[in-house]
Amino acid sequence: MRKTLIAPAVLAVAAFALAGCSSSASGSADTPSGSASASASGTESWPSEITLALIPNEQVNDLVTSAAPLTDYLSKELGITVKGVVTKDYQAAVEAICAGQAQIAIADAGSLAAAQDQCGAYPVLQDVRYGASQYASEFFTNIDNASKYCTDTPVEATYPANGEKYLYCNGVASGDKNTGVGPVAVDALKNIKPGTKVAFGNTTSPAGYQLPVLALEKEGIKIDDLDQVPVTGNDNLIMAVYNGDAEVGFAYWDARSSIKTSEVPDIGKKVVVFGLSQMYPNGGVVIGKDVPADLRQKITDLMAGFAKVDPDTLKNIFGQTAWVPADPAAIDVARQVNKRFSGQ
Repeated sequence: MRKTLIAPAVLAVAAFALAGCSSSASGSADTPSGSASASASGTESWPSEITLALIPNEQVNDLVTSAAPLTDYLSKELGITVKGVVTKDYQAAVEAICAGQAQIAIADAGSLAAAQDQCGAYPVLQDVRYGASQYASEFFTNIDNASKYCTDTPVEATYPANGEKYLYCNGVASGDKNTGVGPVAVDALKNIKPGTKVAFGNTTSPAGYQLPVLALEKEGIKIDDLDQVPVTGNDNLIMAVYNGDAEVGFAYWDARSSIKTSEVPDIGKKVVVFGLSQMYPNGGVVIGKDVPADLRQKITDLMAGFAKVDPDTLKNIFGQTAWVPADPAAIDVARQVNKRFSGQ
């Protein structure tokens, strides 16, 4: 059974939690989103204002302000106002795109597939993080329980994204060899016994919930037999295991990097990753179906080139190094996962 949420990273009372990150090269920012303007872009079918939906980020307190370099850049280059808002979660971002409340969303692959299927939106770009356009869910436990889930002694390995050293076992990583490519040691999940406290992310989270559930089911484990501890945010999933609120947890590889070592200096020695799931495509950018085709292409080109304009914002705010054209086959992997978890 699933318990009450612990340590939620975001609380929201509406689909849009924040708004107000906008700039305009043409004047008024008060024109309703989606209204047509001939002067803003020189194209009569282009709106005078569009909205970019963002997903809550546990590493950024004021995402709208922090993402201003991107919205300002788009506003300047497009000649129309681009306003940033933060949605409650992935589902809210899809709903915003399909309802015309947002014209662009930066979201996970499942949301890109869902928006395409539900309302004909266009997945146009995928994230690249340190050379990879896909990722695995990592399975982790507290060092005190390592003997239960590790068949060998945990070893330190360097996480290439930040240079920090973390503990791994079961051949997940060693030394400087730490790619995060799964599946690895999925059978270690068999050691999770009924009644074990297990920290899961939101049911729409691929790394925090969906991929782990698929892996558990493949190993013959019924998640309803577990003492489920729902947690919002990858950093909080890590901390749930660190603090002993759960024996096992799941998050993206390697979510321990979301914890500042200045605040939790022993995170690299207390939490052990003992396995990795199958791979899943990175998220990216989806554009609503009602956005004019020429504007959609312009937005796509501008965002694809943003890594050269402001690589620091792309890395620090979105945790990636580039946007590349979306791969339909990869989006279809997310679509298949969506089908398995539809209605949850």
